[in-house]
Amino acid sequence: MNKAIIFLCLIFLTGNFLMAQTPATPKKSDTLVQTKKVSKVERRWGDGGIGVGLDYGGLIGAKATFNPIPYMGIFVAGGWDLVDLGWNVGCLGRLIPADGKHIARPYLKAMYGVNGVTKVSGKSGYDKIFFGITVGAGSEIRFGKKKRNGLNIDLNVPFRSPEFYDQINRMKNDPEIKMTNSPLPIAVSIGYHIDFQ
Repeated sequence: MNKAIIFLCLIFLTGNFLMAQTPATPKKSDTLVQTKKVSKVERRWGDGGIGVGLDYGGLIGAKATFNPIPYMGIFVAGGWDLVDLGWNVGCLGRLIPADGKHIARPYLKAMYGVNGVTKVSGKSGYDKIFFGITVGAGSEIRFGKKKRNGLNIDLNVPFRSPEFYDQINRMKNDPEIKMTNSPLPIAVSIGYHIDFQ
Protein backbone atom coordinates (compact mmCIF):
# COMPACT_ATOMS: atom_id res chain seq x y z
CA MET A 1 0.00 0.00 0.00
CA ASN A 2 2.89 2.37 0.79
CA LYS A 3 4.32 1.57 -2.63
CA ALA A 4 0.99 2.49 -4.26
CA ILE A 5 0.82 5.86 -2.43
CA ILE A 6 4.43 6.67 -3.34
CA PHE A 7 3.74 5.71 -6.95
CA LEU A 8 0.64 7.99 -7.12
CA CYS A 9 2.58 10.87 -5.57
CA LEU A 10 5.36 10.45 -8.16
CA ILE A 11 2.83 10.49 -11.03
CA PHE A 12 1.16 13.60 -9.54
CA LEU A 13 4.47 15.46 -9.12
CA THR A 14 5.69 14.45 -12.59
CA GLY A 15 2.45 15.66 -14.15
CA ASN A 16 2.69 19.00 -12.37
CA PHE A 17 6.34 19.37 -13.40
CA LEU A 18 5.51 18.70 -17.07
CA MET A 19 2.59 21.13 -17.01
CA ALA A 20 4.82 23.85 -15.58
CA GLN A 21 7.23 23.41 -18.52
CA THR A 22 4.61 24.00 -21.26
CA PRO A 23 4.31 27.65 -22.36
CA ALA A 24 1.11 29.36 -21.37
CA THR A 25 -1.11 30.29 -24.28
CA PRO A 26 -1.94 34.00 -24.33
CA LYS A 27 -5.44 35.03 -23.42
CA LYS A 28 -7.62 36.41 -26.15
CA SER A 29 -7.80 39.80 -24.41
CA ASP A 30 -3.96 39.96 -24.20
CA THR A 31 -3.70 39.33 -27.94
CA LEU A 32 -6.15 42.13 -28.70
CA VAL A 33 -4.23 44.58 -26.55
CA GLN A 34 -0.94 43.73 -28.24
CA THR A 35 -2.26 43.94 -31.83
CA LYS A 36 -4.40 47.07 -31.45
CA LYS A 37 -2.79 50.05 -33.15
CA VAL A 38 -2.96 53.42 -31.42
CA SER A 39 -3.77 56.22 -33.87
CA LYS A 40 -1.24 59.01 -33.61
CA VAL A 41 -2.63 62.51 -33.09
CA GLU A 42 -0.65 65.05 -35.09
CA ARG A 43 -0.33 68.68 -34.02
CA ARG A 44 -1.42 71.10 -36.76
CA TRP A 45 0.34 74.47 -36.59
CA GLY A 46 -1.87 76.13 -39.18
CA ASP A 47 -3.18 76.01 -42.72
CA GLY A 48 -3.29 78.00 -45.91
CA GLY A 49 -5.72 78.11 -48.79
CA ILE A 50 -7.53 79.94 -51.54
CA GLY A 51 -11.22 80.67 -51.78
CA VAL A 52 -14.09 83.07 -52.34
CA GLY A 53 -15.90 85.36 -49.89
CA LEU A 54 -15.14 87.73 -47.03
CA ASP A 55 -12.78 85.22 -45.39
CA TYR A 56 -10.48 85.65 -48.41
CA GLY A 57 -10.38 89.44 -48.48
CA GLY A 58 -13.26 90.01 -50.89
CA LEU A 59 -14.43 88.14 -53.95
CA ILE A 60 -11.42 85.84 -54.36
CA GLY A 61 -8.18 85.56 -52.44
CA ALA A 62 -5.95 83.64 -50.05
CA LYS A 63 -6.00 82.99 -46.31
CA ALA A 64 -3.42 81.72 -43.81
CA THR A 65 -4.11 80.62 -40.23
CA PHE A 66 -1.66 80.07 -37.37
CA ASN A 67 -2.73 77.88 -34.42
CA PRO A 68 -0.90 78.91 -31.21
CA ILE A 69 -2.96 76.24 -29.43
CA PRO A 70 -5.07 73.45 -31.03
CA TYR A 71 -8.35 75.14 -30.06
CA MET A 72 -7.50 78.63 -31.39
CA GLY A 73 -6.45 80.14 -34.70
CA ILE A 74 -5.23 83.60 -35.76
CA PHE A 75 -5.69 84.36 -39.46
CA VAL A 76 -4.94 86.92 -42.13
CA ALA A 77 -6.47 87.09 -45.61
CA GLY A 78 -6.02 89.16 -48.72
CA GLY A 79 -7.76 89.24 -52.07
CA TRP A 80 -9.50 91.11 -54.85
CA ASP A 81 -12.95 92.58 -54.13
CA LEU A 82 -13.86 93.97 -57.60
CA VAL A 83 -12.73 97.50 -56.67
CA ASP A 84 -9.36 97.20 -54.95
CA LEU A 85 -7.28 94.84 -52.83
CA GLY A 86 -9.10 93.82 -49.68
CA TRP A 87 -7.96 92.20 -46.43
CA ASN A 88 -9.23 90.70 -43.19
CA VAL A 89 -7.58 89.71 -39.91
CA GLY A 90 -9.19 87.80 -37.08
CA CYS A 91 -9.26 84.91 -34.67
CA LEU A 92 -11.31 81.77 -34.28
CA GLY A 93 -12.10 79.38 -31.46
CA ARG A 94 -12.56 75.72 -32.31
CA LEU A 95 -14.92 73.31 -30.58
CA ILE A 96 -12.68 70.41 -31.69
CA PRO A 97 -8.85 70.72 -31.81
CA ALA A 98 -6.81 71.09 -34.99
CA ASP A 99 -5.20 67.68 -35.31
CA GLY A 100 -4.94 64.74 -37.69
CA LYS A 101 -7.74 62.84 -35.99
CA HIS A 102 -10.98 64.74 -36.66
CA ILE A 103 -12.69 65.13 -40.03
CA ALA A 104 -14.78 68.19 -39.07
CA ARG A 105 -13.55 70.97 -36.78
CA PRO A 106 -16.34 73.54 -36.20
CA TYR A 107 -15.48 77.02 -34.92
CA LEU A 108 -16.73 80.51 -34.07
CA LYS A 109 -14.82 83.56 -35.27
CA ALA A 110 -14.53 87.34 -35.37
CA MET A 111 -12.58 89.41 -37.88
CA TYR A 112 -11.97 92.99 -38.98
CA GLY A 113 -11.48 94.17 -42.53
CA VAL A 114 -13.46 94.50 -45.75
CA ASN A 115 -17.10 93.62 -45.19
CA GLY A 116 -18.85 95.70 -47.84
CA VAL A 117 -18.22 96.77 -51.44
CA THR A 118 -20.17 98.97 -53.85
CA LYS A 119 -19.49 98.97 -57.58
CA VAL A 120 -21.41 100.48 -60.48
CA SER A 121 -20.39 99.81 -64.08
CA GLY A 122 -19.61 103.07 -65.86
CA LYS A 123 -19.82 105.21 -62.70
CA SER A 124 -16.57 104.76 -60.82
CA GLY A 125 -17.59 107.41 -58.24
CA TYR A 126 -19.63 104.69 -56.53
CA ASP A 127 -16.81 102.13 -56.48
CA LYS A 128 -15.76 101.87 -52.87
CA ILE A 129 -14.78 99.35 -50.20
CA PHE A 130 -15.95 99.53 -46.58
CA PHE A 131 -14.35 98.14 -43.44
CA GLY A 132 -15.91 96.77 -40.29
CA ILE A 133 -16.32 93.84 -37.91
CA THR A 134 -17.69 90.50 -39.08
CA VAL A 135 -18.62 87.55 -36.88
CA GLY A 136 -19.46 84.06 -37.99
CA ALA A 137 -19.30 80.32 -37.68
CA GLY A 138 -17.78 77.66 -39.86
CA SER A 139 -16.07 74.34 -40.09
CA GLU A 140 -12.77 72.97 -41.34
CA ILE A 141 -13.49 69.69 -43.15
CA ARG A 142 -10.44 67.53 -43.82
CA PHE A 143 -10.19 64.45 -46.03
CA GLY A 144 -7.78 61.59 -46.67
CA LYS A 145 -5.84 59.28 -44.39
CA LYS A 146 -3.87 62.07 -42.72
CA LYS A 147 -6.74 64.59 -42.87
CA ARG A 148 -4.45 67.37 -44.07
CA ASN A 149 -6.43 68.97 -46.89
CA GLY A 150 -10.05 69.87 -47.46
CA LEU A 151 -12.63 72.63 -47.35
CA ASN A 152 -13.32 75.56 -45.05
CA ILE A 153 -16.97 76.64 -45.12
CA ASP A 154 -18.09 79.82 -43.31
CA LEU A 155 -21.32 81.69 -42.64
CA ASN A 156 -20.63 85.37 -41.85
CA VAL A 157 -22.66 88.22 -40.37
CA PRO A 158 -21.02 91.56 -41.31
CA PHE A 159 -21.66 94.63 -39.13
CA ARG A 160 -21.49 97.21 -41.89
CA SER A 161 -20.79 100.89 -41.31
CA PRO A 162 -23.37 103.71 -41.65
CA GLU A 163 -21.29 105.00 -44.59
CA PHE A 164 -21.96 101.76 -46.43
CA TYR A 165 -25.74 102.16 -46.07
CA ASP A 166 -25.53 105.85 -47.02
CA GLN A 167 -23.77 104.80 -50.22
CA ILE A 168 -26.47 102.20 -50.92
CA ASN A 169 -29.20 104.84 -50.45
CA ARG A 170 -27.41 107.26 -52.82
CA MET A 171 -27.25 104.51 -55.42
CA LYS A 172 -30.96 103.71 -54.99
CA ASN A 173 -31.88 107.40 -55.39
CA ASP A 174 -29.70 107.93 -58.47
CA PRO A 175 -32.03 107.79 -61.52
CA GLU A 176 -29.16 106.66 -63.73
CA ILE A 177 -28.64 103.51 -61.68
CA LYS A 178 -30.92 100.52 -61.78
CA MET A 179 -30.34 98.48 -58.61
CA THR A 180 -30.70 94.79 -59.37
CA ASN A 181 -29.88 93.52 -55.87
CA SER A 182 -29.58 94.69 -52.27
CA PRO A 183 -26.85 93.73 -49.80
CA LEU A 184 -27.59 90.50 -47.96
CA PRO A 185 -27.37 90.41 -44.14
CA ILE A 186 -25.22 87.25 -44.32
CA ALA A 187 -22.34 86.12 -46.51
CA VAL A 188 -20.92 82.69 -47.31
CA SER A 189 -17.24 81.86 -47.83
CA ILE A 190 -15.71 78.64 -49.10
CA GLY A 191 -12.09 77.71 -49.73
CA TYR A 192 -9.68 74.84 -50.24
CA HIS A 193 -7.02 74.53 -47.51
CA ILE A 194 -3.95 72.45 -46.68
CA ASP A 195 -2.82 71.98 -43.06
CA PHE A 196 0.85 72.27 -42.16
CA GLN A 197 2.61 70.73 -39.19
